Amino acid sequence: MPAPSAKSPANAVWTKLGYKSSRELIAHFPRRYEDRSRWEDPFLCKLDQAVTVQGEVLATKSSRWRGGRSVFEVTLQPEGFLQELNLTWFNMPFMKNVFKDGDQVVLFGKISENKNGRRMIHPEYEVIKKDDEPRIHLNRVTPVYSLVSGVYQKTVRAAIYAELFSDELKVPEFYQAPEKFMSRLEAVRKIHFPESMEELEPARRRLAHDELMVMQTVMAVRRQRTVRQRKDRPAPVQDLVPEFLNHLGFEPTGAQDRVFGEIDEDLSENYPMHRLIQGDVGSGKTIVAAYALVRCLESGKNGAMLAPTETLATQHADNLRKILSPLGVEVVLWTRTSKPADGASLFPTGKTVYVGTHALIQEGAVLENLGLGVIDEQHKFGVAQRHALMQKGEHPDLLVMTATPIPRTLCLTYYGDLDVSVLDEMPPGRKPVKTVLRARKDLKKVWKFIQEESQHGRQAYVVYPLLEESEKLDAKSVQEAFTELKGIFGEDQVVMLHGKLDSEEKQQRMQEFRQRKFSVMVATSVIEVGVDNPNASMMVIENAERFGLAQLHQLRGRVGRGQDQAYCVLVGEPKNEDGWKRLEVMEQTGDGFEIAEADLQIRGPGDILGTEQSGFPLKIVNLIKDMDMIESCRRLAQNILDEDPDLSHHKGLYKRIKPFIQDSEIKLGG
Repeated sequence: MPAPSAKSPANAVWTKLGYKSSRELIAHFPRRYEDRSRWEDPFLCKLDQAVTVQGEVLATKSSRWRGGRSVFEVTLQPEGFLQELNLTWFNMPFMKNVFKDGDQVVLFGKISENKNGRRMIHPEYEVIKKDDEPRIHLNRVTPVYSLVSGVYQKTVRAAIYAELFSDELKVPEFYQAPEKFMSRLEAVRKIHFPESMEELEPARRRLAHDELMVMQTVMAVRRQRTVRQRKDRPAPVQDLVPEFLNHLGFEPTGAQDRVFGEIDEDLSENYPMHRLIQGDVGSGKTIVAAYALVRCLESGKNGAMLAPTETLATQHADNLRKILSPLGVEVVLWTRTSKPADGASLFPTGKTVYVGTHALIQEGAVLENLGLGVIDEQHKFGVAQRHALMQKGEHPDLLVMTATPIPRTLCLTYYGDLDVSVLDEMPPGRKPVKTVLRARKDLKKVWKFIQEESQHGRQAYVVYPLLEESEKLDAKSVQEAFTELKGIFGEDQVVMLHGKLDSEEKQQRMQEFRQRKFSVMVATSVIEVGVDNPNASMMVIENAERFGLAQLHQLRGRVGRGQDQAYCVLVGEPKNEDGWKRLEVMEQTGDGFEIAEADLQIRGPGDILGTEQSGFPLKIVNLIKDMDMIESCRRLAQNILDEDPDLSHHKGLYKRIKPFIQDSEIKLGG
């Protein structure tokens, strides 16, 4: 395909889009495509369907409604149709400078209808000029890109086209891809300008394989780096585990025993432990962390546990004191508002566990003789925070934990540098939480049930997605509900908790709730993490459709922590199919791993793990479609490192992974 004759506008585009060179434009992938070889019928399609239309501007009109709201309207004659289509933009007065009568335009938007006929409100648009290169913008599958202010679709499209089909373009292979894939050069060209929609998926798969190879090579290098960090493991200086197990007061589950063994095996190696503990809500991760800390203390080292919030850090400190104090261990809380006096050196080696928030990993925080770092709620942190904790000691062991079960695909992708243990067994006697879906009209019955439960001394959480009333969102706020529920349950029976309270106030309200001074706690999702009250038996989540599955599961896990039967009521009326699917999954299963798989299928990986986990810019990979490639890329990356440990013969691969390798002790790149 030859380059267009028009002069490339790339130099004016790449800087505005934030790239360092025009060549980087080829990595500015389309966000969607329009098949402009076939135009859609805006008059026969379903209402609310998004369509692409080409046509001629017949008339324009600017006006203002009462109150000063501006309206810009266009009457369009779609190509090939007799009817007229109305276009409307509100509060965008500058639009009158965009269109003029006789313009040829391409539009993309949802079709709606009013008394004047079919229309589009705020469609995307392009004005087509006579000298526009038709091979780029029309009569083809046309890419549509993300833009910034002052940059237009046609300009970006022409600039990328000029780069892709210039004689100087080189897109080298940076590893030997499987033969079934097209070349990287062909894939880059087709992902931007496919000849047909059918060409898109093979091109995307090739580029997705490249992204996964970079990610899996980074993971392999991190694993290799861990193994090469030689760690002396002197004989234990004290024997604490028998006493630790004796003071638990219960028998560990089979799953906990199995993970104890995996930790023991790690601690027998002459390189640091790097292990992820996955366990559903209530599966006993804290006991596993305590076991690992006791093993660390036995070796004459100190331990540290990092938590995402002061509430959770305080709870962990309290729980560990109960478990470890009989062993003569001091548990030190280290948060923004609670720091040890005059540094950590006051605390004896082999007898101290530090528990804290981000304050633990700030510069200047000294964790004397650190032998083990534990990170709880790993999904709340990123790789940088994990690395910062490891820098507090000399090759300390690492244990990270999450109560958000992670599908195997995501584990291999985001945590491929860690060994994985799964706590897949609940403590005996724990009753499953009964979950039901209810409409808002049923709330009176729900409140009555809570009143009955409170007469038996049990308590309830009522969770809302918003703190304050919002004009944009049709959802009740915590503050509204607080006032309403005090009228139902009594002024002195309801307490409110949300993220804007200072740490001390949060702690006080939680403590009073645990002491049963209140029957009902009205809260935002701030209680998703770190709230442990065995007496709470009821969780009501209003506007439940506004929460993700993993978050709903975490919230449900705040109840059912005692011996009483617990209930979770999801109050919602979803407006789309995905919303109903999420709530139905919650009704059907209490298994966090099944829920995580469903969440991955419904919402994709980003909402499960967040965007911080690895720092990898996965622009092309679809972790649902590309599951089959993750394992094969993992093997291929490991094979490359086995044969070429410093990547001296894979300079292109080394160049791509270098930004993601921090303080590597392996000399890479030859």
